[in-house]
Amino acid sequence: MKKIILTSLCCLLIWANALPCYGAEKQLSLTIDGKAVTFDDSTGYPYITESGRTMLPLRVCLASIGCEVNWNQEKQTVIARKDHVQVQIPVGESFFFKDQTILATDTPAVLKNGRTYLPLRAVLSAYGYDVNWDNQTFSISVVSDAQNQNATNTYYPLTPSNINGGSTGIFLRKQLNYSGFDGMEADITLPTVSIAEKGDCPYVYFGFDWQNDIGNTEAGFQFIEDSTNPNYNKWTVYLRQGNFWGWGNPVYLDQGSTHHLKFYSEAISESQVDLVVELDNKEIIRKASSVTDFSHASIKAVTSMAMSKIFDGSNCFSKSENAKIANIKVSTINTESYSDFDAFDLYRSWKPKGETERMWYGTVECIPSYLHYNSDGSVSIYKKSFVEEF
Repeated sequence: MKKIILTSLCCLLIWANALPCYGAEKQLSLTIDGKAVTFDDSTGYPYITESGRTMLPLRVCLASIGCEVNWNQEKQTVIARKDHVQVQIPVGESFFFKDQTILATDTPAVLKNGRTYLPLRAVLSAYGYDVNWDNQTFSISVVSDAQNQNATNTYYPLTPSNINGGSTGIFLRKQLNYSGFDGMEADITLPTVSIAEKGDCPYVYFGFDWQNDIGNTEAGFQFIEDSTNPNYNKWTVYLRQGNFWGWGNPVYLDQGSTHHLKFYSEAISESQVDLVVELDNKEIIRKASSVTDFSHASIKAVTSMAMSKIFDGSNCFSKSENAKIANIKVSTINTESYSDFDAFDLYRSWKPKGETERMWYGTVECIPSYLHYNSDGSVSIYKKSFVEEF
């Protein structure tokens, strides 16, 4: 009898706690330039996440400011257009695109009951609207021609200065979570290169990272940009960890050639793990790693144009064209086989750098206006000319 009473009381408590939350979802009000937006069963209702974020159904909200809203099923992405401004919002990602600019958000878009939900401030700010929340009346008011889009710091344009590594040049970085990786391989087509300024240097490489940044290492292809070098305009293979740089001499490769690259760790003893680089199935570089525990290692693939001066988003005029990383596979710790890179979750993180600054880590385009994707899956790095832009 006591168990029955206790169970009944628990059910009543759960029901009582759930009821206000459900009612609150129905009662939330939204006005855009003074006009109320209506939510019903056909549009979906706002709801509040466990972390306290208010999620609103995107389609009805964007349509209310005059956006044309479409859904790309293959890419799981909402595409909104208004006044020549296009916004793309991929589900599950902590960023979205405003035209060619990538913007970070503090909450990813989600699918719920067949509808896409996202906190509205980031997206509406991209269209020039100011979003205000009144906790007492449980209402949101949206006003056009916002003058202070950054008031609450809920979205951030990604620039070279706030992307980890961004000030060192242009790059496309795809990185997996810190879940324990010990190897990576792929077929890499080396790009054709045009160096406009001494100090610019293209790379295509793999890397292991640790969350404390101790022992981070990379290996891959480095362009020989020094015109005094007898192998100028060729590519070579390198491995770097800390202050150590090693090259697979004498390896000099042609622009546009394709090679199989493999970078992995190999346990030699209980106290030694080697880093090994293979080119076209032949070992060419080996080094004892300064880190022996790969159980929480992340792994990444990068195509880049490094610069000796600080990259400000527009001051690189060198070109790297048609780089391709194909058939990417990775190895997790304690496994002998390699699996498709795309089978694992990408790592992205928007971390505080200081009291008022933030920094984007992991997978990123730095910056989208310099990265150009080709139909064969290759990528080129260059600044568009004035004619191309307009």
